Amino acid sequence: MIARGDGPPSAKIMVVGEAWGEHEERTGMPFQGTSGQLLNSMLHEAGIMRSECYVTNLVNSRPPYNDLGRWVAEKKKDLTPAHIPFRGKAVLPIVVEGYNALTEEVRLVSPDIIIALGNYALWALCGQWGVLKWRGSQLLTESGIKCVPTIHPAAVLREYSLRPIVVQDLKRAAKERGSKTYSNQPAWNFIIRPTFTKVMETLSMLESWALFSPTWIDFDLETSPRHITCAGISWSKTEAICIPFCVNTHSNHYWSEEEEGAIVYALYKLLTNPRILVRGQNLLYDCQHTYRWWHFVANVKQDTMISHHSTFCGMKKSLDFQASLYCDYYKFWKEMHHDDSNKQGA
Repeated sequence: MIARGDGPPSAKIMVVGEAWGEHEERTGMPFQGTSGQLLNSMLHEAGIMRSECYVTNLVNSRPPYNDLGRWVAEKKKDLTPAHIPFRGKAVLPIVVEGYNALTEEVRLVSPDIIIALGNYALWALCGQWGVLKWRGSQLLTESGIKCVPTIHPAAVLREYSLRPIVVQDLKRAAKERGSKTYSNQPAWNFIIRPTFTKVMETLSMLESWALFSPTWIDFDLETSPRHITCAGISWSKTEAICIPFCVNTHSNHYWSEEEEGAIVYALYKLLTNPRILVRGQNLLYDCQHTYRWWHFVANVKQDTMISHHSTFCGMKKSLDFQASLYCDYYKFWKEMHHDDSNKQGA
């Protein structure tokens, strides 16, 4: 029989790990020993008391070698007659039993926010895999409860440089107490597939702002071999325009030659205006393309990759990782556009 978790039955925050280790098996309680101590300290640093959380696991039982993967067959050679298909994986019945018990715990506690620690907790609650990708994301469980996944404390013990990242994720979760819905989901206002008139009006509007005061804009290009497929410009946290240049295949242009020429000239006037302050991620790459194909370099005033790397040189520099740390609202997006390559710029 699978044991229950520990904590207030009406807790606003629920912490879900993966399985027991040696200390948990001995005490019958989740997150004991060194991992539990580290979890407690990280929760406290994020503004969460362990005593206010209901803490449990996907399986409140100890797998061989403290490795829940021993009960989940990730490779064909690990399959046995006892494994059964479950949620896209092959697992032993004890994992199904644990999942059902966890589902009931979530229903009974009905927390405002769940913190999913590790791959298996993320998989069980949200159906996603890859906690290093999804960590820090503001997700919903399959039952509609808010869930922020992050790295398991046992993994932090093996690589202690991950600790501040986990604390940042826990701070994101801490803000979500007291509400059943995310309080910070933006009302995006993105202009996509614009008309020629809309593009010119938007670029002219941004250039006119510089007449009154220096204006920050964010700039980004998407490219394919030998082509600029689209250009993105944003002027606030919620407003942006995507200007496409290719349709379906790279030989098909989105605009007529006259229209594309006018748009490129308007981009040149905007992006080289000394009162337009251009910001972006790894803009050296983008400027190589604007210089090669459009014969100008933007008035770059900040590169977010350089700023981040100069401050935290030991951390990853990718845009999704930076967004997970610095954006008020964050959800991993990098795999959302991995469609057929012929759709680029459409």
